[in-house]
Amino acid sequence: MSGFSIDFQWLAREYGDEVARSTLAEITITASGWKATQIEDLLAKTVRPGVRVSAFALAQWFVSNWWRLLWEPERDTTSWRMSHKVGAAGEGYLWPDLTFVSDGEAVLVRGRPSPLKSEQPVRYLNSFDVFVPVHEFEGGMDSFVEAVVGRLADTGIDAAGLDSLWREVLAERRDSDLATWRKLEAIVGYDPDDAPDQIIEALQRAELEYGSGAVEEIAAESMENALADIEVLWGEPRRKALQLVIPSFNHLKRRISEEIRSSLFPWEKATEAARIVREVWSLGPGPVSTSTLAQVLEIKKGSLEDAIDVKGPMNAGFRDGNLDSLSVFLKSTIQVSRRFALLRLVGDHLAAPQSDRLLPATPKTRTQRQKFQRAFAQEFLCPYSDLVSYLNSSEPSDEAIEVAANHFEVSERMVETLLVNKGDLERSCLPCP
Repeated sequence: MSGFSIDFQWLAREYGDEVARSTLAEITITASGWKATQIEDLLAKTVRPGVRVSAFALAQWFVSNWWRLLWEPERDTTSWRMSHKVGAAGEGYLWPDLTFVSDGEAVLVRGRPSPLKSEQPVRYLNSFDVFVPVHEFEGGMDSFVEAVVGRLADTGIDAAGLDSLWREVLAERRDSDLATWRKLEAIVGYDPDDAPDQIIEALQRAELEYGSGAVEEIAAESMENALADIEVLWGEPRRKALQLVIPSFNHLKRRISEEIRSSLFPWEKATEAARIVREVWSLGPGPVSTSTLAQVLEIKKGSLEDAIDVKGPMNAGFRDGNLDSLSVFLKSTIQVSRRFALLRLVGDHLAAPQSDRLLPATPKTRTQRQKFQRAFAQEFLCPYSDLVSYLNSSEPSDEAIEVAANHFEVSERMVETLLVNKGDLERSCLPCP
């Protein structure tokens, strides 16, 4: 992962109000080496790395959406798009099709080119998807906003409230209690001060009971329904959860902590963790059968195969204080889905904060925690190197993928996703979610 920067050169402008005249700039946004603002100027017949737009409008948009940009997961809503797509900066400028998607640990910077049939005088050229660490993304925004605020101060212009809004954000970041409040608001999908106080206060009380990481994860998935989902999970699903033992838990935690670099992406950490677990549990190459899983985890015979008749919003794990054991609620009745959910929860148990008593495996939200869980389960049940060896083809057919899925006792979708993520299949091969 590498950095995020917004470079600029101030330009002269003879029309518009004082703010518009003083903050016109040629802006270059760079993420992991990609120029999100690289354009073809059809009138000048040139290609430039930057675009001429209002620095004030962009800074105002960053500051107004600060907390949501850093913490809110991707959602298919108008509110989310207005807070995460640069085009919402508006003011009549032709902004790049640039989106920022946070998973809580890194920000996906997604750039798309202008349509080929665009009739605009400039065309954005680059298409890319790159991840930037949250702190580097935040640093890039910091530097840019400070420069715009400084520009307005130097010219003695009232910045239409930008300076006071920025000071407010800085004060919130310094106040740990207020920063925690703002983070929860953003995770649930609210702008600052828009969330009903009773929702945030109730989530904070729940964090004391179940763990902050657990509550934030469920809030990212369930939003205003988070508390109701927690209460459901802590009821009958917990009472009837499947009991299992985690062999060599402390040894595994120590090795994962010592051997896996913190700078890796969540899915890279998870892949390494799964390899360590398979090694410590003396599991050789190839598939891990359901009977082997039951034996290793000391699950009562037949319990992993038989679903219980209990409803719940998501798969979940429950800790009772003894980290050598775990209880899991597996809501699916499909065998491959139950195996996958089980290993998601085992991986989460090895990585989650010790304060989390509830371990959610959310179905849709693309947080760093979910990415870790999924990658751990994939690598444990279907190690990539073993899969490639079994397929023995650079272009596996649909039938070969089906046979491989049956061999490893996983879903075809999981095999396809793994091959796409490794670059062996085009992303278009995946069915629509």
